[in-house]
Amino acid sequence: MKILAHDVDAHEMIPSHLLGEAFGEPGRMLGELFAVVDKLNPDPTATNMHQPSINDTMEIDPDNIWKVKGPPAPSAIDLGRRIEVMDVMGIDRQLVFPTAAIGAMVIGGMTDFGFAQRFGGDVSMFGDLSRPQFASRFVDAYNQWAIDNSKIDDRIRTVGIVRTSDDVNEMIAEATKLVEGGIRAVYLQADVPPGGVSPAHSLLDPLWALFEAHDVAVTLHLGIEFFFLDPRWCVAETFNDLFQSPEIPNTNIQMFSTVHMAIENYLSTLVLGGVFERFPRLRVGLLEVGAYWVGPAARRMDMYTKVFPGAAAAKFPMKPSEYIARNVRVSPFNFEPIDRYFQDDPNLSDVFCFSTDYPHVEGTKDAMKNMLAKVEPLGEEIALKFFRTNAEWLLP
Repeated sequence: MKILAHDVDAHEMIPSHLLGEAFGEPGRMLGELFAVVDKLNPDPTATNMHQPSINDTMEIDPDNIWKVKGPPAPSAIDLGRRIEVMDVMGIDRQLVFPTAAIGAMVIGGMTDFGFAQRFGGDVSMFGDLSRPQFASRFVDAYNQWAIDNSKIDDRIRTVGIVRTSDDVNEMIAEATKLVEGGIRAVYLQADVPPGGVSPAHSLLDPLWALFEAHDVAVTLHLGIEFFFLDPRWCVAETFNDLFQSPEIPNTNIQMFSTVHMAIENYLSTLVLGGVFERFPRLRVGLLEVGAYWVGPAARRMDMYTKVFPGAAAAKFPMKPSEYIARNVRVSPFNFEPIDRYFQDDPNLSDVFCFSTDYPHVEGTKDAMKNMLAKVEPLGEEIALKFFRTNAEWLLP
């Protein structure tokens, strides 16, 4: 079965020595930190962000694009080559998320203890800037980069970042600038309440209205969601084995096993708070946090509308699971039993979408082949949903 797929989660992956060229002074600072981290915890793999000899020159062929990960991979640096890569992969349209900008936001948001634990504690590269100030400047530079690269081809959808602020108007202003700049998808933080209130509060309605009116996909993605839980939950001798991910350096099994919790919490507030009832065409994607939790979350929300018949959500014309099926799309990890999810929750068959995570290592070297082997036995309709039609909601 051959399907021209859509890809709801891919990335740029610009290495340390080229970050200054792409993102200016904050890029140079992050590049210097990546060099320090490489000395602290040397990473011999191709996904190391500090590889001074790397440039985007690798030949574009099937072996390279599926097997090579990290900054050496074709178009990891130069999105001008990404269309050719997508053609070889069999990808029609693709969401392209940041790598370095997510790392910068992690650096800006973590505690001093967390920064010392994962990055060594050296802040000299930031000069007079605090870590949060550095992160803010990096995101500004990244958003301009995303706007500029969004003009390469409509098949490539670079994702802009709308930072959480206690002032909702600041968030709306940042979102408006991105939308007016041509951005078709945005990334929101899920670790803290936007505007200091629930995402379901009427104060956020102008933001959701803006995205709905312009068919802009709202995404929550792996990264800063680790701050949803106190990092001390991971302080134990048995959690000392670290996994090197470009978005979340020096993470571990416990952090990954709970990363969906912030996303699930955010989704619950959107659904039970009536955001999808007020904005029926709001497009939401939950990406690189797994899909194992989606069915149970939908069933739990349905259950609680019966437990609390006086709640507003119990009086909506649709069940929570129906809003999820209509408005939300989720990408599973490559190792998940996606076939079982389709079988266990057929009412959510419109939710699950394929992604490559290209060129990150989490996407694995056989993502399309592996996932096709799982869904193809379920029939052509399910395979088409998973690889293409479901994702059209996020890639209009």
